[in-house]
Amino acid sequence: MDDVAGLPQRMRERAERIAHGEEEYVPVPLRHAATIALLRDGVDGLEVFLMRRQRSMAFAAGMHVYPGGAVEASDSQVPLTSSTDLDDVARRLSTDQPASIVAAAARETFEESGVLLAVDADGRPVELDDSFETQRALLAAGRLEFGDLLRDRGLLVDGEALVPFAHWVTPEVEDRRYDTRFLAARLPAGQEAAERGGEADRVAWVRPADAVAAFHAGTTAMLPPTVATLLELGRHATVDDALPALRRLDVVPLMPAPYRAEDGSLAWRLIDERTGEPVGSVGEPHASESDGVHR
Repeated sequence: MDDVAGLPQRMRERAERIAHGEEEYVPVPLRHAATIALLRDGVDGLEVFLMRRQRSMAFAAGMHVYPGGAVEASDSQVPLTSSTDLDDVARRLSTDQPASIVAAAARETFEESGVLLAVDADGRPVELDDSFETQRALLAAGRLEFGDLLRDRGLLVDGEALVPFAHWVTPEVEDRRYDTRFLAARLPAGQEAAERGGEADRVAWVRPADAVAAFHAGTTAMLPPTVATLLELGRHATVDDALPALRRLDVVPLMPAPYRAEDGSLAWRLIDERTGEPVGSVGEPHASESDGVHR
């Protein structure tokens, strides 16, 4: 999702017409997507892995994002641990495809960062070797299915380790739209995150507060969902603090929507995508551990 404060001109003009009631617009269909905020404990506190998308990308070019991407049909066939609470994922992320969401998040994270959130049948974490990189490249090239890779190695996506904590929907004025679920996970011991898929030109582990400060300073481009989720992550000092707190959040599907302000200018507010009811303003934090709700 493009930053709503910096939409391409044609989309801004479309938003202006909609906000002023001058156009009835039929939005393009949504595509389901999933992304993972990888977390680790750094010297100065909790850190998150961010990737800057290549400026040649058709969507969110130049934006700093978490690893993630669109859900694929084959994600429904990916083996998950039996401890994965799919009912909880379905309820909290407003989806009837919880297994596919979890699988897509894990697959995209492996494709883009080389981190594999998987365990064997006895619950032991996977130990990566060079052969995994060969298969990761085949997976990214569409020559290998994620489910087949895992089954051949006797592995399962560690769904219990993925914590659903946010849900954002691309504004209706955009030409490409995604219904994106956000999950968080601890970087597995012995693994390293890096740029793997060719979609990013820069990656870094950063403290959430530092990333938000860089965004406000104008040195780090990010989408509103990334800023909002970083604000939430920044509330926590360690991964052990963050994951239980994120699991307690009440997740609302948030979508920026244009409207006409009192002075007649174009403005944006967040709505609950399910009901259309306003829930806040774009740019403010919308998740609170203290009250467990989005505002």
